[in-house]
Formats: sequence, structure tokens, C-alpha cells
Amino acid sequence: MVLSRGAAIAVSVGAALASGVVLFATAAPSSLVNSPAYEVPAQVTSEVGGGVAVPLAPFYDVTSWQPGAPGTLVKAEPVDGGPDGMKLYRIMYQSTDLQGNAIPVTGLFAVPGGEPPPGGFPLVGFAHGTTGVGQACGMSQSPTTPNTPSYSNFVPHIQPLVQEGWAVVATDYAGMGAPGPSSYLVGPLEARGVLDSMRATAAPSALTGSVPINQAKLGIYGKSQGGEAALSAMELAPTYAPELDIGGGVALAPGLTPALQGVLDAVASNPTSTSQNMFVLLIAKSFAANYPQYTSLDAILSDQGKAKLAVLDSACGGDLAQQVVDVPLSKLLKQPVDSGLVTALGEAMPGSVPLESPVMVVQGLKDKTILPQFTHAELMSRCALGDTVYYVRYPYDDHPSLNYQARLHQPSVIDWMNARWAGEPAPDNCANQLLGTAKLASGVGQ
Repeated sequence: MVLSRGAAIAVSVGAALASGVVLFATAAPSSLVNSPAYEVPAQVTSEVGGGVAVPLAPFYDVTSWQPGAPGTLVKAEPVDGGPDGMKLYRIMYQSTDLQGNAIPVTGLFAVPGGEPPPGGFPLVGFAHGTTGVGQACGMSQSPTTPNTPSYSNFVPHIQPLVQEGWAVVATDYAGMGAPGPSSYLVGPLEARGVLDSMRATAAPSALTGSVPINQAKLGIYGKSQGGEAALSAMELAPTYAPELDIGGGVALAPGLTPALQGVLDAVASNPTSTSQNMFVLLIAKSFAANYPQYTSLDAILSDQGKAKLAVLDSACGGDLAQQVVDVPLSKLLKQPVDSGLVTALGEAMPGSVPLESPVMVVQGLKDKTILPQFTHAELMSRCALGDTVYYVRYPYDDHPSLNYQARLHQPSVIDWMNARWAGEPAPDNCANQLLGTAKLASGVGQ
């Protein structure tokens, strides 16, 4: 029996909330890695990124920008101060909003400094986790400056992938560099940012050092919000950017929000102040902007909630979280949660379109930012669609430490991606997940 996305998520999330870790009891032992939690370097422990927003450079001015074809590289400039053996570029490229209108989007292009291998460097489109929605909160503004949103993603994610010999292009997302619509958890818009950044850098350009890219070695990689964006990009790629031959994707603790009225009402009734305050405000701003046919700020937020919106334009990461944590979550949202927002979330979240490429999903079971129950629910939905999924769980890791475990411990996401590019069969442990499909798993994870 193949369950619809709604049925799979409704059953699995309901079971998760009712019985906690019982959801994980049926997963294959080989997908549960018994390793101590990784000790994260002190400078990158923030779960929402560094909070120091740097002033915008003239590069982000779009006065002279003109619309163009999606994926066209508009301009680029070198970023100084990068690690030895690595070249960094800020880029601006053409993308589209949900209505198909051209918009400028910016990002960071990081490439190895040595000689390219035969055929060119592999290229990975990186989707970053929550840092805000302001123009100073992206990846390209200050990747080498400690305590900034860029740096908090560059150190644990981008730098190690480039040191592996891969070229990495990290979208800022729409509105987070060049002006544009806020895109937080709006999967189809984030996906366009990821895919068009890959289009813009897949062909050698003198603007970025004429870096050769191996068109047969393309991948997508994301963490938290970026894990959701990565899955969205993988869903959209065959129709939006069919020329990109995506070999596989990696999603670390993907930030998926179930479009279920009861679950969202339970979250909205929280009488305490937590980091969820920031997430809720980011969702409200982005979904009201992108789905006006369904919802609005007046429908989602209370007066106290709307009064907090101004800070989203100027603050990032941990600084933003601190500035909105002084009001109980239940005072920020109207209750019950606007049904139009629930409808919009149903359209925005990935999980209803089968993937044409295999995916590796990694989750820390001590994660209090991205609940493991929600990740497991998404995995069951993906398995029900017939996707090739390799699901790996670390019982002692939380949100920050997972960044390192996923790369440094076996099974490594880097080894998994290299194996996809080498043409090896992708492992699939869907058959071992609760409510998964009846198909037999191949490779590891049986």
C-alpha cells in the first residue's frame, strides 16, 4: 500500500507526538550509529548562526540590474581572506519568484585553488540553515568573519566540502543579499535559488576564474532550513532545471513543518518564550509575502507579533533570536492558527513529488531544534513515494554536532556522495522504516 503524503505525515506525526521515540524502534540497526556526540568548536555552536550582521557592500546594489534568463551569472567579485588553497567569489545571478518573474539572487561560490581533476571539479549546491531573512543574513556577505551568519555555515559545511575537492555554490536565498521576496521555508522559492546558483556556476566564466565543472558530478547538500530547501530543489530540478544531472542529495536534520492544523495549534499555544519565536516570525513574513491568495500577516500574527517584524530586516541569527524571545509564543500568533497558512505550508513543503535522484538524510536524536519525529515522518512519506532513501541517525548528537558527525563518521555523507558520482548503486533502507513501502532494501541498511 502506498500512502498519500497527508496520510503518511498525519499518522506518523500523531504517533510521534503520542509515543516519542517509538517511531524509531523499527529502523534497521545499521541506520542507528552508536557514536558519542561530536564536541563542536566553541565559535560555531550556535544553532541559528552567528548574529553579527556586517554592512552590505556595494556589490549588492541592483540599481543597474536588468531581468534575464534564470541561471545567468550577472556579476561576481573575489572575497578576500579565505583559507589557503581555496578561492571565494560573491556572485549575483538571475532567478525567478513563484509567479515566474525575474529576480536577482546572490550567493557564495567557493572552489579549490589547485589544478582541476580530469573533467573538472564536482559541483554541490549548498542550502544553508536558518540565519534570518534580512539582506545581511546570507552566505556571501562575510564567510571569513567570525560570529557572522556566513561564517557559522562556512566553517562546518562549505569549507570542508571544498577541501574535499568539490566546488560549492551557496545561495543566499531570495531577499538575503539582493532585495527580493523573503523565502524562509518557501520550498519552491528556495529551490529556485539553489538550482539557479548551480546553473550560474556550472559553466566556466571569466567572472569566477573560468573554473571547469564536471557536469556528470552534480549534487545538492543542505542543513536544517537548507535540508528542506535541498529536498525541494531535488523535487523541482527535473522540471525547472532539467539540464542539471543531479547525482544525489544530502539533507541534514531537514527543517520540515507539518501542514497539520492540530500540530500547528499545539505549537502556537506554547506559553513560553523559545527559539521557536524567531522561526514563527520568519514563516509569517515569508508566507504572507509569497502566498497572499491564502494568508496575510493580519491573519497569522497578533498585534504583538506584528510589532516584532521590523527587527527581521536588520538582525540575523542568534542576535535576531534574542530580540524576539521576550514575548511568549502564544502571544505572537493568533489562535487557532490561520487555516490559510496551513494550506500554504502544504504547498510549500517538499514531500509530494517523487525524487529522481537518491537522497541521504541524517538526523541527531538529541536535536531540539528539528524534532526527530518530524524528520522520521517526512522519511516515511518519501519512502511511500518510492524514493531511494538512506536514513542515518545519531542517538547522542544535537543540531550543531550533527554537522560534524555526518562528515567525519561512517557512514559519511562525503563518501555517500562520491559513491553516487562513481555510479555505485545507492543504498536504501526504506523497507525498515515504520509505515515504509514493502519494497526490499538494497545495499546497506537491511
